[in-house]
Amino acid sequence: MAAVVLVVVGGAAAGGTGWQRHTPLPEPRTEVAAAIANGAIVAVGGFESSGSNSQRADVYSIAANRWRRLPDLPVAVDHAAAASANGNVYVVGGYGADRRPLRTAFVLQAGRWRALPSLPEARAAAAAAIAGNILYVVGGVDARRGLARVAFAFDLRTRRWSRLPGPTPREHLAAAARNGLVYALGGRRAGYDTNVALLEVYRPATRRWLSLPPIPNARGGTGAAFVSGRLVSIGGEEPAGTIASVFAYAPRDRRWRRLADLPTPRHGLGVVAHRDRVYAVAGGPRPGLTTSGAIESLEIR
Repeated sequence: MAAVVLVVVGGAAAGGTGWQRHTPLPEPRTEVAAAIANGAIVAVGGFESSGSNSQRADVYSIAANRWRRLPDLPVAVDHAAAASANGNVYVVGGYGADRRPLRTAFVLQAGRWRALPSLPEARAAAAAAIAGNILYVVGGVDARRGLARVAFAFDLRTRRWSRLPGPTPREHLAAAARNGLVYALGGRRAGYDTNVALLEVYRPATRRWLSLPPIPNARGGTGAAFVSGRLVSIGGEEPAGTIASVFAYAPRDRRWRRLADLPTPRHGLGVVAHRDRVYAVAGGPRPGLTTSGAIESLEIR
């Protein structure tokens, strides 16, 4: 992978107009999967405060600032990956109740969960993004708890899985897509003392991952989304605690800028974008198994 140059511009509040708090998730959870569809945020699975993983699914109307319960996911899961397209929400992999990585894949369509063809191999603590008509699943751990070296692509039209090269192996990473490209950000190799600052981009035309300028501080358990043309990374955990700093990467000038800090620092959160705002959903306020129902958003211009 090519060498890169890092440039960080701006101070702690550059590029943002301040965080806004919203009605919290009714059941606090961490290691939750989240995606946005039809102007609403869907939060699925995760750990409950009891330490059990959950089948619960909730949907948040941004316009009404209100949550409502959805049908439960068919299986209890944490550390799943989620993405959305055409009003549908896709949830793949994660750890099951027996703490083994899963091969499951589901789509929330017209208010109902439907099973999809299983992943070619089990994955947990992976990340997902949709580019074009392809759902990409990158990183994570495999059935043997080793770092996954192979990524998967699911064609939403043919409903078939294929294999492709993965990014630098790691788990607890984030992924997002824009202009047909897939970005893999952050993550860790094992515990949260092995965080990485990597940012890589996958070009489907060449089937290659390329290195981009790394995020200014390494973070695992982070979330990311594109908003206003920038890739925004929120949250994570490290040995010193949860991470408050928020950074935005502009593909055009290949620079990172620091935004306003997250008011409720968390890891294992869902991060989604709607219009010119990015939303941080649930997660753990302290390293390890802690839960929060907080939902906060930041306008990005």
